[in-house]
Amino acid sequence: MDNLTILQDERLRLVEVDRLTSELAGGSDPVLNSIVNMLCAYFDVPTVLVSVVDRDYQVFKAKIGLADDRTPRDVSICAHGLWQESVLEICDTLQDARTVDNPLVQASPHIRYYAGAPLVIRPGVSLGGLCIIDHETRPALCERDRNLLSNAARVVVERLQSIHQQNFYDPMTGLPNRRRFEADFKDAAALTGQVAIFIEPISAAGMDGLFKALGIEFFTNFMLAVKEVLVAALPEGCRLYRPSTLGFMTVVGTCDASVLGARLGELVRSLSGPLHSGNVPVVPDVGISVLALGVDVDPSLDILRLMASMTDAARKADQRWLAYDPVVDASLRRNTAILNALEAALAAPDQLSLVYQPRMDLNSNRCVAVEALLRWVHPTLGQISPAEFIPLAETTASIRGITRWVIRQVCQQIADWRAHQITLQVSLNISALDLGDGQLYDDLNKALAEYDVSPAQVELEFTESALVTDFDTVHEQLQRFRALGVAIGIDDFGSGYSNWIYLRKIPATSVKLDRSLLVELQPGGNDWHIVRGLVSLLRDLRLTVVAEGVETDLHHHVLRGWGCDQGQGYYYARPMPAADLAAWLQQGRQT
Repeated sequence: MDNLTILQDERLRLVEVDRLTSELAGGSDPVLNSIVNMLCAYFDVPTVLVSVVDRDYQVFKAKIGLADDRTPRDVSICAHGLWQESVLEICDTLQDARTVDNPLVQASPHIRYYAGAPLVIRPGVSLGGLCIIDHETRPALCERDRNLLSNAARVVVERLQSIHQQNFYDPMTGLPNRRRFEADFKDAAALTGQVAIFIEPISAAGMDGLFKALGIEFFTNFMLAVKEVLVAALPEGCRLYRPSTLGFMTVVGTCDASVLGARLGELVRSLSGPLHSGNVPVVPDVGISVLALGVDVDPSLDILRLMASMTDAARKADQRWLAYDPVVDASLRRNTAILNALEAALAAPDQLSLVYQPRMDLNSNRCVAVEALLRWVHPTLGQISPAEFIPLAETTASIRGITRWVIRQVCQQIADWRAHQITLQVSLNISALDLGDGQLYDDLNKALAEYDVSPAQVELEFTESALVTDFDTVHEQLQRFRALGVAIGIDDFGSGYSNWIYLRKIPATSVKLDRSLLVELQPGGNDWHIVRGLVSLLRDLRLTVVAEGVETDLHHHVLRGWGCDQGQGYYYARPMPAADLAAWLQQGRQT
């Protein structure tokens, strides 16, 4: 073999070394460890090594009987066997020209016998050797033992390939995974000037619904169908990755904006029609994010996270794809920071608090109830609005913890007011997730008993959207609360689609008109007639009608004239801490 051929083959060999062994720490795999232990016992030798010959070192991925994890390549006896496919055996290293001057022979560990089977990936390409070593000379191996050592080396190679497959390939689709993507582009410069494309064929919420209805086999078939469509649609030579549960990824060279747009349009069109998962046709809901590496963002950052963050926004775009936007990403990173901080806030004594906004009886002009409103002041993020963190919490189990915290604080506050001769009904907001099972009922019962609070002093408010998620379950839970004596209020009524059938069936005690209905309230206007009609209809259903967003004298007097029962808004008072509310009540400010 001439020097040029050896050099070319060495480059190919090192590619395989990097691919199959660079991520495997020495001694970390139990199978390889078992192999060296088995050979040590069978051949009765002190040392057995799985030796990978790298650029500058031989690295031991499994070993017994040797302290070092690696030695310089120039003293590696295994390196002598890289270009042969049979066992290299040296019965006396002091009598072999290749090893007589080797430091590992002349000094510790004093190798006198060596037999190594090459770790052959394919003909002419070997990673190193599986070798047995003794400090004494030994007779040559018999054919059976040479075959055993060679077979063990093949098992080592199969194991290395299996580890690589497990670590770097997605078992569902057979595509390279996130780790493979990161390994392929671990050098930031390798991505600079290229365009990454992240494709999410369906939203997480959409797939969750299909998965629950049809199961894992359906999900697998759907993802395989998407893979086949994308492989056919991508330009030749583009490698497709599956770096996340729903996401596919590829990288293309920089090109004219119109060419890139055409490619992206083709990807969108390829996923615009129904894909068959088994016998079920599913229309994908694709979102694609695009990122020009080295232009939009530093490639050393977590580009997969950056791109995945854009797919929901991309779904709302007409073309179904969007370039990476640092403003959107900053917002999403803030959302992540807020979610990560919620649990600590619930445990902290000084981050979360409640303020209370009075609800006025419009006939007596007295405060008869208050709404508990949650406030959060984070030590580094500052004041965080409930409008920002509650919707985020509702995407996780954190909303349960928040509701539980509010319930305890409300019951404790009602008991404290009672000690000061203040009796008020307190309404608190709950989400659809809170009504999904009996946990809320148990939490409220426990808090009522602990603080000796009458159930009638608590009102649970929820929006109409909670009714459309699982009406039967929600209805069952609400019936339990009414049987307990807890009041039930519908919040933000009239802000969207209002189903009057729900109003007839659920055990509500009050309905709160959405504040948006009062913004344009003027005599003769559409909202004027709508609000008056809603008040009349709700009173006919024997529901307490509460108007939210009362801010003017006109609002107050007109609503009272129409028979609205209660009003809440800045016209009466802003939300205030419990101590300030007590002072406000004592000063007679509610009249």
